[in-house]
Amino acid sequence: MEKKRTDFVVQGGILAIAGILVRIIGILYRIPLTNIIGVEGIMVYQTAYQIYSILLLLSSYSLPLAVSKMVSARMGQRKYREAYRIFRVAVVFALIVGTAAALITYFFADFFAGTMLNAPEAALGIQTLAPTVFIMAILGVLRGYYQGMGTMIPTAISQIVEQIINAVVSVAAAYFMFNAGRQLDLVKG
Repeated sequence: MEKKRTDFVVQGGILAIAGILVRIIGILYRIPLTNIIGVEGIMVYQTAYQIYSILLLLSSYSLPLAVSKMVSARMGQRKYREAYRIFRVAVVFALIVGTAAALITYFFADFFAGTMLNAPEAALGIQTLAPTVFIMAILGVLRGYYQGMGTMIPTAISQIVEQIINAVVSVAAAYFMFNAGRQLDLVKG
């Protein structure tokens, strides 16, 4: 019983450390992002991020918990094939839902930004984030599967890597889009 409690504390500690690192990375990448696109650009970014967060919530946030609980229950009953079958079905589900959500995010970006939020300038940002809706659905299933297997290390690593990729892509996209916009202004002006 004591080993189980210690293992639970260690696994929880791993997730807590990962959560802290993710928050630190999230704070740090906002500095170069703000320097590149300015305060007005950050407002557009946050508008796009609101829509992205809602669609992400609808498409994938419940998957890790559901998969984790079902896999854990099967593992506790030593039904390993059933646990793996749950994983496979969840991957198919994530592929379908993630694809649909990413396509909706991409093709309805103008509607979300312009009609719903009255911020048409955020449409390109929403479209840029669309592929990650698909990726997050798949990652959610993988996280749930490994959590159900009793290890939080893959979840912790994926959260940190995901945030690093988010930071790099956000800063790089802001840099290239901002410079492209500047070039367009020079050509028009």
